[in-house]
Amino acid sequence: MKKNGVRFYVAGLSNVVILLVLLIPLFSAKSFARETIKNDKQYYPVWEQWQTVGHSTLKWGLWDIYDAQLKTPSGRYDVAEPASTDVALLIDYRRKISKKRLLSATDQQWAHLGVSRENRKRWLKQLSKIWQGVRAGDRLVFVLSASGGRFYFGHRFLGRIDDVQLARTFLDIWLSDNTAYPQLRQQLIGSKR
Repeated sequence: MKKNGVRFYVAGLSNVVILLVLLIPLFSAKSFARETIKNDKQYYPVWEQWQTVGHSTLKWGLWDIYDAQLKTPSGRYDVAEPASTDVALLIDYRRKISKKRLLSATDQQWAHLGVSRENRKRWLKQLSKIWQGVRAGDRLVFVLSASGGRFYFGHRFLGRIDDVQLARTFLDIWLSDNTAYPQLRQQLIGSKR
């Protein structure tokens, strides 16, 4: 139809409905994602903008198990005041490891650090509800803040730890003076103190 030199298109109701059905998911998904990020920062991968403090590779014999990277907002990790800043530990796995093996290795490391059997048992039960097994190429991220810790599988939120002692003790596996891997610790925190 044409009025005053301007062409108007008349679409049937069914065509408009089909168009809306196709377009609505595109807009609503993006809006929902932005709202989720805006309203709930625990799900947003803030560590991506943080600076790397250090990185290392855990080797066992001839095999590389994972690459680890420590990040903070400033790119500095204060050994004297480890709770003074948020920290993210990114672990990029090079091998397949079952959930059971991850939990067992965590238990061994906590035993090495002197964590009581009671705490280890309770904490491993909490972690078993969050974790899953990993394959080569998977990334597990742990973000520690003053309120506890959050686990991510890549960018997907896995779960939250509200127990600050558990969250800090988990990170102690890599960052404690008494870690079983002092060279790995030094590489993670040694480049910038």
